[in-house]
Amino acid sequence: MGLLDRFRKFDRPEPPEQVTVEAIGWVRNDVGKPRPHGWEDVESRIEVLAEHAERLRGIEEYSHVVAVFYMDLAADAPEKPSTLPVEGVETGILATRSQLRPNHLGVAAVALLGVEGTVLRVRGLDAIDGTPVLDLKPYLPRYDAHPDATIPGE
Repeated sequence: MGLLDRFRKFDRPEPPEQVTVEAIGWVRNDVGKPRPHGWEDVESRIEVLAEHAERLRGIEEYSHVVAVFYMDLAADAPEKPSTLPVEGVETGILATRSQLRPNHLGVAAVALLGVEGTVLRVRGLDAIDGTPVLDLKPYLPRYDAHPDATIPGE
């Protein structure tokens, strides 16, 4: 791609209505059942498939990573709420951290404790044992940190 290609008009094709993703690895820890709180000290291993080993090159240089995962147990949950009560206030599901989201995707910025081959040791990942991991990326404070962020009630 040359310099002039950046300035050419781009006609975006129609986006797909459905997407297909594949796990690149799985979460391994001692948590066997979903829970709403208490994840900050949980240590987990993310076991990445060997075919992605080269894609991990350099990740050990970061202190934190962002994990994208699929909360597969939530997909079979009988309830599909639009809202949930949060501290007594009915709140839209997309304004919560609930696993009962429309696409059951989880995203977490976690401390990277170490890397051994294709296994990442992390702390603070709010995913249970066996959860499929869809993607990993380095946490970049200049993009990911928002010191001026606010949340309701604080």
